[in-house]
Amino acid sequence: MSIRLEKIALMPGESFRVLRWNDNVRDVEIVGPTGEIHPHEGSGEVWHYHPEMELTLVTHGSGTRFVGDAITTFRAPDLVLIGDNVPHHWHGLHRSSGYAVQFSFGPEHPFWRLQETHELQKLWADARRGIHVTGDPARHTAAIIRDMQDRTGMERLSLFISALATVARAPAENYSLVSKETFVPSRRSATYEGIRKAITFALNNFQEELSIEQVLQHTGMSRATFSRQFKKHTGKTFTRFVNEVRISSAGQRLIETDQSISEIAFACGFNNLSHFNHLFRELRGYSPRAFRDTMRAESTADRPIRPGPG
Repeated sequence: MSIRLEKIALMPGESFRVLRWNDNVRDVEIVGPTGEIHPHEGSGEVWHYHPEMELTLVTHGSGTRFVGDAITTFRAPDLVLIGDNVPHHWHGLHRSSGYAVQFSFGPEHPFWRLQETHELQKLWADARRGIHVTGDPARHTAAIIRDMQDRTGMERLSLFISALATVARAPAENYSLVSKETFVPSRRSATYEGIRKAITFALNNFQEELSIEQVLQHTGMSRATFSRQFKKHTGKTFTRFVNEVRISSAGQRLIETDQSISEIAFACGFNNLSHFNHLFRELRGYSPRAFRDTMRAESTADRPIRPGPG
């Protein structure tokens, strides 16, 4: 996994772009302004950022979502609005489908000269922490995004504005901020490289016992520099990051498998069941057993969003 600035180039005739995928978030398609399809290599599987905002809808699949300083297990349907320059990526999102709408309307953009757009200013501010939308607003927005890929010109623009308005008007119970704080990390490339290596190492080896000495060997950084820079880039200590990755992986296994709680704990890198139960409750607000029961009950009750293309 790498961290990089993704450069998003719009095509002639469009002020935002629509992408879709069917399998993984690396092999995606751009749906052009007149409906033409362009294969594209996406950046969703790597830790990245871009000046554009992004409205992402996962219609099929599950994994771990990283937005700013938040690490969250999720399963489709999942709708998030990510602000400009907020680092993000999706881990373990394979055999999946969905859409992304990317756009950039900065404070000087003519978009804001329209008086009606002023109600979206709070949305722009909140998006700097990431916004997760659920329930009927998410289903309504999902239908709009699906329709967007089949429309062109003013019809597509009208749907885009409608999607933003639907998210902005979502009631409090369906609208939550993802990251704990507005998050824009340092962009020093040398620091990025060291943190990239640490995150890659953690994601590839979180099932094992990890030592800070191993991580420092991969980053080439001193202990003091690494500790300071890792928290600056991710909003948390390395130990906290690893524990959250482990708990997110455990949460996914609790939902998707029938493994026992002890089997899941040990498979996700915990060698003490009591510590696992305590940390899981601290991070998820449920015991592992209650989490499994609650998520499965919700899965049965949910109305699914129709899968994406393909």
